[in-house]
Amino acid sequence: MKTSIITILKELPRIAVIVAVSLILAIAVNAVHPMQLPLLVTKGRPGLPNWVFERLKHVDAQKAMVLMKNPEVLVVDARDEPDFRQEHIPGAISLPYHGFSADFPWFSESVAKDRPLLIYCYGTDCGLSARVGKRLLVYGYTDITILRKGIAGWKAANLPLETQKEYNEN
Repeated sequence: MKTSIITILKELPRIAVIVAVSLILAIAVNAVHPMQLPLLVTKGRPGLPNWVFERLKHVDAQKAMVLMKNPEVLVVDARDEPDFRQEHIPGAISLPYHGFSADFPWFSESVAKDRPLLIYCYGTDCGLSARVGKRLLVYGYTDITILRKGIAGWKAANLPLETQKEYNEN
């Protein structure tokens, strides 16, 4: 035991150099990677860099209704599939954050990169819509709007919802 502690103490400078070099490389790679992770998280921004929020638009439920009058606007639900099936905004499609990699291929084949997208998730403290928005920005989508307060804000405004059964019947 005593020998291993002495060995660790002798190797401590080398360990410190390896850790420091690893951190520098990780920060450098993160800085140039398109899906970069934020080093600092600010309140109200779900762990995403400023460039994402500068490119995403945000609207409340009433303004979202106005946007949805444009038939080109595609409403995207970033919540988990079971929650989408239970209830969602009329005409929405499911592109869940927790399944994005599996669902993105069909989405990218059928949705033009310049099509206006309105993305929502659970509510005020939910960052899934912004995270899906970030991924779509990285993949070249250009017109992304986030519904503030998500489906909770939609319900609070007494706006209509539909279930998966209703959705399948249309």
